[in-house]
Amino acid sequence: MRNYVLIILGVILTMNVFAQDSSKKEQVFVIVEDMPEYPGGEEALRNDIASLVKYPVAAKENGIQGKVYVTFVLNEEGKIEDAKIARGVDPSLDKEALRVINALDKTWTPGKQKGVPVKVSYTVPIMFALNEGAAEEKNIKSGEGADAVFFIVEDMPEFPGGDEALRKYIANALNYPEVAQKNGIQGKVYVSFVVEKDGSIGDAKIERGVDPSLDKEALRVVKALPMWKPGKQRGKTVRVQYTVPINFALN
Repeated sequence: MRNYVLIILGVILTMNVFAQDSSKKEQVFVIVEDMPEYPGGEEALRNDIASLVKYPVAAKENGIQGKVYVTFVLNEEGKIEDAKIARGVDPSLDKEALRVINALDKTWTPGKQKGVPVKVSYTVPIMFALNEGAAEEKNIKSGEGADAVFFIVEDMPEFPGGDEALRKYIANALNYPEVAQKNGIQGKVYVSFVVEKDGSIGDAKIERGVDPSLDKEALRVVKALPMWKPGKQRGKTVRVQYTVPINFALN
């Protein structure tokens, strides 16, 4: 019988330059001055999600694994609403990931913009990974020896100040290209990079682009990220790959 491991990769927010209007009456923000906070912080959120997840039997039996992205809105009262699959893997894993997010019953500290509680959008990636001894090691890294790049490690790299500080840094560092604004170009750019053993940023590249001007700006910001606390696997510092989605949105 297969065992399995569930890795919660941490909360990822897409970076909007401006708030997104969902209607004339309500706005759903992606970046706000005071971000919502889960009771106990993001580590507590990861732990609570991990404790709730039950790997679907059918998925285990058929060797199905992968990363499910669930997006949801935190309302003005700090409650989760409108949870849905942003990117799925398999109906059984998607259903379980959605169930878990909806089962989180703790009240968040709501996000605030200009001192007023507002709705804020989150996207949480949850990775379902089957643990089959040596096979697990192959699933979480590429390459061999000192140059191996890991995707999941026991101690994940950490940006100075944590995930919220990373979101704010990127939001503050972004300059929306004028040519893109004039031509109404917007969209989500995915940038991958490696947190090296010394905490520096290496091998930054566009995984999925939108437009050369937006891609170039997203890449510039990621390459300029300050030093991280490096990741560790079995007590040793290792190279770890990250992917950051940055959403350029015109208001």
